[in-house]
Amino acid sequence: MNCSEVQELLSAYYDGELADDQRDRVSAHIGTCTKCAGELTGFEKLSRMASVLSEPVPTQQIWSQINQKLDEQSICENPILKPDHNDRRLSFSVPKLFVLAATILTAVGISWFTYQSWFTHGNHVHFTAVFSHYLDEFVHDPDAAQQILLGKYENKLIDPNRAVEQIGYRPSVANGLPAEYTLESTHVIKMPCCTCVQSICKRNDGSKMAIFEHDDKETKEWFGDRPNISVYCKDKQCCLVELDKQIAASWKQGSRHITLVGVRDVAEVNEIISWLNEKKQPVLN
Repeated sequence: MNCSEVQELLSAYYDGELADDQRDRVSAHIGTCTKCAGELTGFEKLSRMASVLSEPVPTQQIWSQINQKLDEQSICENPILKPDHNDRRLSFSVPKLFVLAATILTAVGISWFTYQSWFTHGNHVHFTAVFSHYLDEFVHDPDAAQQILLGKYENKLIDPNRAVEQIGYRPSVANGLPAEYTLESTHVIKMPCCTCVQSICKRNDGSKMAIFEHDDKETKEWFGDRPNISVYCKDKQCCLVELDKQIAASWKQGSRHITLVGVRDVAEVNEIISWLNEKKQPVLN
């Protein structure tokens, strides 16, 4: 089985819903494929998180208050519509109908809030797993890493100079790059945490670095449980994560954040920050 086939079955595999032959084939693939094993880890994290969530149940006090409100509404008191006393479908006054409707909406609202909370947190957990896979892959094969993100999230290839039409601002790469870099591509990617602009830059030696510009505040969530340190690079407080022979770095630049992936060392981070500061880029402020 290839990765695409396995990933379509991972949810059913984790829930034990596959036939024996399919389960064995998926299991055999996962045992030799770190990419799909990482995807399975994302399901496991989601399951652990969901297991600690509980659906809020209205207390007896809440039900008593609802009943009291209903009792306070006299049947047909100041009705807006005159009921037919032979038709019991109109035996409630309009105000009382409003109370009942509000009660139903409140109950639905509780469930919807719980679902939203679970869905939001679940998306973030899944994103952390996906981005962790992206970081590991980028060190060895930036092109394969790119396909991980583009294959998971809605995206669009853009011209940096016309990005304002898509995101409302011009990305930093629209102002050019330092002399030793050339721009390979720029995408707008809609991820669970935010809609970001990602640019792939190529160095003179052919190696690549990714630059993300994004609005979300919890940058460390991108790096999951990876060990990180907070240091000052030039005038910015940066979060640094060590990868295999590379690092990732993130800091606040104006009203947004910059995240670099595939950086050689802190000196290169300082170089990028100096370039951004010298440009005095209004799009980030």
